Amino acid sequence: MAGTASPPISPSFEVTNPRTGAVLYTVDEPGPDDLAAVYSRARKGFERLRAMTIAERLHEVGKLKTYIQEHKETIVQRIVDETGKPRIEALMTEIFPTLDLIQYYEKSAVKILRDQKMPTPLVMMGKKSKIYYEPLGPVLIISPWNYPFNLSMTPIITAIIAGNSVIAKPSEHTPLRGLIEEIMEGAGFPSEFIQVVYGAKETGKALIDHQPAKVFFTGSEAAGRAIMTQSAQYLIPVELELGGKDPMVVFDDVTLPRAVQGALWGGITNCGQTCTSVERILVHAPVVDAFIDQLKTAIEGLNTRDGHEDTAQDKSLDVGCMTADFQVAKVEAELADAVAKGAVVHCGGKRSDDSNAFPPTLVSNVDPSMDIYSEETFGPVVTVVPFTDEAEAVKLANDGRYGLSASVWSADDERADRVARNIVTGNVSINNVLATQGNSALPFGGTKSSGMGRYKGPHGLYAFSNVKSILIDKNSDKKEPIWYPYTEEKYGLISALIDASIQGGLGGFLKTAKIGKKLEKFTKT
Repeated sequence: MAGTASPPISPSFEVTNPRTGAVLYTVDEPGPDDLAAVYSRARKGFERLRAMTIAERLHEVGKLKTYIQEHKETIVQRIVDETGKPRIEALMTEIFPTLDLIQYYEKSAVKILRDQKMPTPLVMMGKKSKIYYEPLGPVLIISPWNYPFNLSMTPIITAIIAGNSVIAKPSEHTPLRGLIEEIMEGAGFPSEFIQVVYGAKETGKALIDHQPAKVFFTGSEAAGRAIMTQSAQYLIPVELELGGKDPMVVFDDVTLPRAVQGALWGGITNCGQTCTSVERILVHAPVVDAFIDQLKTAIEGLNTRDGHEDTAQDKSLDVGCMTADFQVAKVEAELADAVAKGAVVHCGGKRSDDSNAFPPTLVSNVDPSMDIYSEETFGPVVTVVPFTDEAEAVKLANDGRYGLSASVWSADDERADRVARNIVTGNVSINNVLATQGNSALPFGGTKSSGMGRYKGPHGLYAFSNVKSILIDKNSDKKEPIWYPYTEEKYGLISALIDASIQGGLGGFLKTAKIGKKLEKFTKT
């Protein structure tokens, strides 16, 4: 049942192609009756899903995998039209991770979610301990605009395998209207398992007021805080995958050309609109000038396009356009602030026209007084800051409120591992960038203001599960010796039992068994 009424919802909004500016379609916001019907269907879907075995759920999800693979070019086109990213990025960072995740869970989900036997202490001899992983109920997944397919499908698939039905609300900027429904219908996937609701912020609020079993949100820090505040009214558990200001630490013993190429791709891929984008490149002082020179040359060699022309069919395009107008304005404001305070722009920095094709940009001489130093930029902009030694590198890497991802580059494996351990973050790639999220077996999530919780890997399934502890005893005519009545003799025996059990080893085992025998007389009913 819905709780406190949310503000009125606006009737409709337009979805445009960010490259050409053309209106792709208009979306009508749902009304209160629509949302009530969505939850009604989701609850029915949940009852069916929870009754299925994990293998049966995987069979249904496998249908989605087959359909997505067979129709990947059509899906790529939809993604490119609404985001403006290059085709190859839509293929390798949206389609492939989705397919790979399903394949990973097909191989491992049954083992991950099966009942788990746990050890039982000696003082509870004769009893058995287990963990059951059970579904939560209809869950609400609110996904972002920068990876509208992958970051919708990843949590949706995980939630369903764990036995939950899903209400999915994609971003109003890149909703891919009708795509998930088309995939479900074409694959023969049960429609009641996933309900897609299209709308803006107020629709998201209204969906939370219907009190889903969990809210999984990917997006900005500000929106995450608002969702957590609203969900707290109903004690709805939340998982927040928020922003980052990710550092790349480069030591002077690294193979510089490879590190430069890593910084280039890690900072510019998806036009810098990645929560784990390389934004702060921290370079060992002896090689910082060479690094900047090589990175500038590499950036200037990228295949980019100015203007409003449609590049959707260009398979050699390196850098697409930015997706959201408001994000372009934010990037320009950060750059203007930095330049006014003394930052040096080595390349890029300004659009040639009013399009969303923002040029890849390299900035140095930045300091904490500048917004670009600490605020998430979310555009094709990287900054370079020198450091003198390992201790300063770690200090700079941890200087900020975010802790999502990082990378460490060094020929010294022990130093790289040491630095990776000392950076406060959820993910670290060593001698690579954005690599941890390429492995479906690894959990993904952040620390500090980058959010809470983990998805993907075993942790992803556990995140959408009620982790239930079970202790099994035999039916008998005996009671537990610790039950009433309390006596002075019982107190002494229990005190001795504690000492023996904590002692451990063979001696502790024998003492525990001996005291347990003495306690037997208190088990008569």
